Amino acid sequence: MISGLVWRAAGVLAVFVAISRVASASNPIVVEGQGAKYNIFVAGLAGANGGAGTAVLQNDLKLSGDFVLTSADSAQFSVKGSYSGGSLSGSVSTGSREILNRTFSGSWRSATHQFADAIVEAVTGKPGIAGTRVVFVSAHSGAKELYLMDLDGANLRQLTKDGSLSLGPKFNSAGNLIAYTSYKSGYPDVWVIDLGASNRRRVSSYPGLNSGPCFSPDGTRIALTLSKDGNTELYTIAAEGGSAQRLTHTAGAEASPTYSPDGSQIAYVSDDRGSAQIYIMPSSGGACQRFNTSSSYATEPDWSPDGNWLAYSVQTAGQNQIAISEIRSGRQTVLTQSGVNETPTWCRNSRHLIFARGGKLYLLDSKTKQIVQLDNGLARCTEPNASR
Repeated sequence: MISGLVWRAAGVLAVFVAISRVASASNPIVVEGQGAKYNIFVAGLAGANGGAGTAVLQNDLKLSGDFVLTSADSAQFSVKGSYSGGSLSGSVSTGSREILNRTFSGSWRSATHQFADAIVEAVTGKPGIAGTRVVFVSAHSGAKELYLMDLDGANLRQLTKDGSLSLGPKFNSAGNLIAYTSYKSGYPDVWVIDLGASNRRRVSSYPGLNSGPCFSPDGTRIALTLSKDGNTELYTIAAEGGSAQRLTHTAGAEASPTYSPDGSQIAYVSDDRGSAQIYIMPSSGGACQRFNTSSSYATEPDWSPDGNWLAYSVQTAGQNQIAISEIRSGRQTVLTQSGVNETPTWCRNSRHLIFARGGKLYLLDSKTKQIVQLDNGLARCTEPNASR
């Protein structure tokens, strides 16, 4: 049986619960890791909220894993900017050559995150992650509710106040919708929150289990686990709700679907052949194939935005660790070494992951294995999911 599934025979109920928690402290680095980094100097941002904006920008650049903050005389790149009238004008130079000069609109914090991501892309050619938002579950108030925050823990917002279980939140590709499982009706149903309209709707309420929703990349369908036909199987439904298309027919339990970026495949967890393992199948249904993780127990897969990697949890010496495998070669790398580490979710650069451990959220650099604790002031948080 898949560890983390809670069975209730009378109601044919099984809930896949990823145990994770939330943060404290101001981004302390807790695991050493080094890679090639650029020396960068950030001049104090001028204008409104200049001091706060400078601190946010410096922190964003450190979290990217690409830069070391240095003095002006030893920097390879120099940054300057000014925020005024609802926009930030920023530039980046290397020597006498200017490589970035742009204006970013929005609040000072939002504009600063945009500037940080533009700096990362201008220097490295890869997307930045400063503008990432994270949805997660926290039992800080007693009940498991959904919360939303920026990557650096700011702009914390409580999304649900149901006094019941909220589980497994997942963004759509556009970042404006969140699908999740809620017990607000007394049963596990799938709901979708529209962040822009500040409302939500129930999209799946079949008898028994409705759990583990995940949007397809184009946003038209949701993969999820249902037990309406007796066994716990994988299905897809239209994003607005409606009839369910069954994908699996096994004697085991399926959970945790995640789409490939092109939408053609779904990776998921099944214990059909004994212990929990990851399988991949066409998103329209068909034959499945076990994904070789080099581990006897693997759960909670998440497909990287570039399509090249799967992240997941493996069990080592009785504890869950975060691992990644290259899709093409199957080569596995275990990234964490201690504690119970769960629910990895890729950031948009297909390099960083967010995961939960011991009541806290962490940012993990898969390139250097450096781990940074993310602070949002809450406790007892679980199941982070990063916007893309």
